[in-house]
Amino acid sequence: MTSTQAAAPYALMIQPDGWFELADWASTWTAAADSLSCQAVRPVALTGQLTMWVDEDAVPRGLPFNRPAAKVLRVFRAEALPYFGPVLFTGRIDTAADRGAHGLTEDQALELIEQYLTRAAKIPQQRTR
Repeated sequence: MTSTQAAAPYALMIQPDGWFELADWASTWTAAADSLSCQAVRPVALTGQLTMWVDEDAVPRGLPFNRPAAKVLRVFRAEALPYFGPVLFTGRIDTAADRGAHGLTEDQALELIEQYLTRAAKIPQQRTR
């Protein structure tokens, strides 16, 4: 994922039911937990510039499998683990800023939304004899 714009305070949330939201992002460690409405978050580095945040307690809390996010993840990883509950995409983790994360740039946010909206669908092929 390339970026030509300066860092901007964006994050993309994808819910298990397919609903998504591009939101403002505050670069703090608690921002991810606050956005996901959970106590324990885990960052998953997808690239050097892109992080996905997940609720570590999603399975014990009975949250559903996030199929829409899984389809986006296949762009970055052929064998992605199953993630449950809402997920949050931000920019890279800033190790110098107490494990906060940069927001997505405008280009990153738009690219993720495009990948989300055009995620690969299996179209049946014509049968040949």
